[in-house]
Amino acid sequence: MTPRTHPRKVYPSSRAALAGLSGALLFFFLLARPIFRDYFIRPNSMTYTYGGDALALYFNTIFHARYGESSQLRSTNYPDGEYIYLTDAQGILSNTLRWLRQIGLDVSDYAIGIVNAVPLYLLFAAVAVVYFLLLALGSLPLTAAVFSPLIVLLSPQIIRMGGHFGLGYPVAIPLAMLWFVRKYRVRRWEKRDVLFFLVSLLFTYNNPYVGFNINLLLIGAGTLVLLWSRFRRRYRMPGLMAILMGAGCLLWVFVDLRWRDPVGDRVSPQWGFFYYRARFEGFFYPPGSLLHRLLKDAGVRVPAELEFETLLNVGLVTTLALVVGVLVLLFLRSARQFLRVEHTALIGSSVLLAMLAANTALFPISQRWIEDNLPWLLMFKAAGRLGWPLYFALTVTGALIVDALYRTVSPLWARLFFLFSAAAVWNADINQYMAPRFRGAFNPNVFDAKHEGEVLSVLRENRINPSDFQAILALPRFAVWSDKVWPGLPFEAQFWSMRLSAATGLPLVNPTLSRIGTQHALERVQMFGHPLIERSLLAKLPSDKDLLLLHGRGGEALQPGEQYLLDISEPLAETPRYALRRLRLDSLRQSRVIAEARQQYAEGYRKAPALHLGFDEKPSEVAFYGQGCRQTKPEEDWICTFPPVPFDRDTLVVFSAWNYLDHRRWSPGFWIISVRNAAGQEFHREKLESRKSNDVQGRYWFRVEREIYIPRGGSVAIAAHYHQPMRVDEVMIWGKGERPLVDNPQDEGFLLENIWVRKSGQ
Repeated sequence: MTPRTHPRKVYPSSRAALAGLSGALLFFFLLARPIFRDYFIRPNSMTYTYGGDALALYFNTIFHARYGESSQLRSTNYPDGEYIYLTDAQGILSNTLRWLRQIGLDVSDYAIGIVNAVPLYLLFAAVAVVYFLLLALGSLPLTAAVFSPLIVLLSPQIIRMGGHFGLGYPVAIPLAMLWFVRKYRVRRWEKRDVLFFLVSLLFTYNNPYVGFNINLLLIGAGTLVLLWSRFRRRYRMPGLMAILMGAGCLLWVFVDLRWRDPVGDRVSPQWGFFYYRARFEGFFYPPGSLLHRLLKDAGVRVPAELEFETLLNVGLVTTLALVVGVLVLLFLRSARQFLRVEHTALIGSSVLLAMLAANTALFPISQRWIEDNLPWLLMFKAAGRLGWPLYFALTVTGALIVDALYRTVSPLWARLFFLFSAAAVWNADINQYMAPRFRGAFNPNVFDAKHEGEVLSVLRENRINPSDFQAILALPRFAVWSDKVWPGLPFEAQFWSMRLSAATGLPLVNPTLSRIGTQHALERVQMFGHPLIERSLLAKLPSDKDLLLLHGRGGEALQPGEQYLLDISEPLAETPRYALRRLRLDSLRQSRVIAEARQQYAEGYRKAPALHLGFDEKPSEVAFYGQGCRQTKPEEDWICTFPPVPFDRDTLVVFSAWNYLDHRRWSPGFWIISVRNAAGQEFHREKLESRKSNDVQGRYWFRVEREIYIPRGGSVAIAAHYHQPMRVDEVMIWGKGERPLVDNPQDEGFLLENIWVRKSGQ
């Protein structure tokens, strides 16, 4: 690789370059307008979606803009909230809106429009940056003007603009590339570096994954330059500058987040690292892409669908251009002199990040070995996002190859025909792969004054005063996001509770946060637990005011604890899609059900379950009840078969067991129920996911319960199932309608229906 001399300026400051930039921006608008339509001119009138992640992110931002008082997000996870920069609520954007309100410039009514508009309008900046990056790497202004909008519109961040807004900024990665190219050439610090550092810092705070991409790319590129040059003085400065810039930004944010993190038990081993990863198919022929369609039509077997984070489509034009480029380099050695060191370093760094993004899809390394020896890697739950720099590295390289081919074609009409034919194919890829994702994504803004009036009118008509309540509790429950707890997002409960919260300023008890603390998640899940379970969150509530219970209609059936909340609450308002009720704290604190259980125990009631495995023969580090628990083997570990003597009639029994979890290694896992008939044939098999349960006790224990039908002469086999060992305790089976009670004289509580109840009410 032969180093080349370059002028100090990264791109030519000529009329042709500026004219090309104007053309690129206009071309981008013409391409993007049919995709985003009225979001360009009426961003506050619409939302991309009505549920899921996007609704939660809209809600958190507008709540913070209207009611926030500090960097603590209070819209959800009441009463603890969350440090906003540890959420997906675009901390920089949300805090800016909050700050504007506090100084008298309240724009919170336009918060939804700002969430929509900021990434959309920054696409023009992204086009400009990619344009200048192409010029800096030797492209003609015309080629750069044609392909910079196409590169931006096919980028994986565009998909995120319709939901995960903090990730929808394609400008960030090419800006880092452009900065690196300049540093490689000028080889000195400049005042503009301070501005770039601040921009990098803002993107990293706004969403850490964007910061990881920017700064890890720079660290990798700087390291490769140093290694390639063998630390020669001429290359030492740009390499060190890139490393210092990337590492400095990441270190700054890391120290701040560690210092201000209010939670000490966030989930450490993120299982998604092995699932949300990059794959070769996702780069070159993901479903929906032009190449995928061509291969499928040609009879080639291609995946019908891929996990969302693997979708990093570089497009048909880039793929063909890269093939041509590789062949030229292999057979025409003189072409290698045109390889620029800074460009090659960026490609190499992007490849390294993509290898990390692919992890076990590329390398035959066991997940268990990574968990035990490289646990820090698991912080990248959505590992596939680390492949985004490779998208830009490959598409920019593809555009440069097209530019080089364009120069060789003659006459002029043939040259232009070649260029615009390549652009037309690229645009066809955008229209087939990207545009359909935004069809139907033009919903009315339900947080505007008109739609909020619909919610507030229900309160007025039913004489409900929001100031009488301290928070909203929505059911069926949802608690997102933690790998240890099934998130669940019942649409009606989420949709109406967030609208009501944004309109009234009452926060949600239900957490809708990324990487929520384990104890925080379980405390809120416990609020929906079995009537016999004491709610530990009640002791943390800062007020004696009641909770406003919102019941979203339709959808999944309520669990027993959720139905219990409805039964003890008082009706306030009924609508076709949700109901509002008053949940008095005294009804939860002075539970009639728990009082009756204690009275039964005091009167000497004892009823042994038909099956009880307490695993107390050998004391263990943790146990739900008694002295020990069982540590299961990975995969299927068959615990027991019931009954030892077959029933002489059809029988309905209740299975119940406890699973331990923590924020590190231990996860709740699954239970397998296998029912066999008298002939020994399996006629029913069921898999129960523990983390879907609402029954939480003993800080980190989940309880599973399921009715099981056993035919005459049949039996049921019980197995614990997970890809790694689990801790389980108190496995019980009893006849339907019975109320088994287990008592350990040394414990301050007893088990009734396999739920721990304190013996004394004190």
